[in-house]
Amino acid sequence: MGVAHRPSPFQYVIIFSLLLIVSTQQYHQAEANEVDNDILRALTYKINNLGGYVHPSIKLVSPSPCCQRGIISSVDVSLGNDDQGAWVRVPPTYHLTRNLAMQTLEPLIPEDVLEYAPLSTLDDGALLLLLLVHLKGIGSKEWGPYLDSLPDRPGCGWYGDINNIADEEYKHVAQESKRYVSRVASGMAADYGAFLAKEHWPKEWQNSAEKAIEWSLCIVSSRGTAASPEYGGGVIKLVPLVDMFNHSPEHKGFKELTKEDVGIDASHLEGSFAVRIEKDYHPGEEIFVDYNLSDYAPEEWFMSHGFVPKEASHRQEL
Repeated sequence: MGVAHRPSPFQYVIIFSLLLIVSTQQYHQAEANEVDNDILRALTYKINNLGGYVHPSIKLVSPSPCCQRGIISSVDVSLGNDDQGAWVRVPPTYHLTRNLAMQTLEPLIPEDVLEYAPLSTLDDGALLLLLLVHLKGIGSKEWGPYLDSLPDRPGCGWYGDINNIADEEYKHVAQESKRYVSRVASGMAADYGAFLAKEHWPKEWQNSAEKAIEWSLCIVSSRGTAASPEYGGGVIKLVPLVDMFNHSPEHKGFKELTKEDVGIDASHLEGSFAVRIEKDYHPGEEIFVDYNLSDYAPEEWFMSHGFVPKEASHRQEL
């Protein structure tokens, strides 16, 4: 009869340490998913109350099957059996747009400042980043669910510590981009920073308008989507929840609904952004959209989004 081998005290320590690491990772993942659930519930409530739609089966998870965070289906969903035909439909009343930025910011800026630095001359992206910084500063309740969904450390290749970038070519581009962004942020902070709300800024910004603007610029760069000027006055906007779907070129892009899409009886939905159900889904399967950036070079992907998709990497190899 064999003698059972008992672990040594040292082996017990190793086993306990491994179990502790695994349980800690599971705890932090569960904690992250609970925060994600709160964010999704708040966004769903807001969007539905404004006449939009959020499919009851979607879940926000960290990490997702593909990435740091993403959206999955929690149940089986069949393309032909879903009445709405969409995962999400966000009405234009809950978009951050050029018109909203002008209406919000212009009353804040003294007339003498507007004479030499008129907001109307700024492009859509610049206006949106100033709007975002201000909404963070006032702790906006209306936009709170969206602001809570935005990462503290967005994924642009130039944002944060770039010393960890392994690829020397990308590191060089990131350094150049960071210097350019710093100049832009410094100039915008000098012109407008004193008039933006700061009370609810995170401590990391240390009341620095430059840091706030750099963060916001990365958010707009990575999450801004092309849009018709008919709905919001600009060609770039930020659309809550829609901007949380991860990219895959094998899926359809966002859909901006037109009169023809919604019909006469649902004209209030005109200008909504939708993510359409395009196939059958199984529980736990991630839902993707195509960002429609096929003309982006690899370094553009990396600087704007912090990653390079396979199709862009392939173009680089060619």
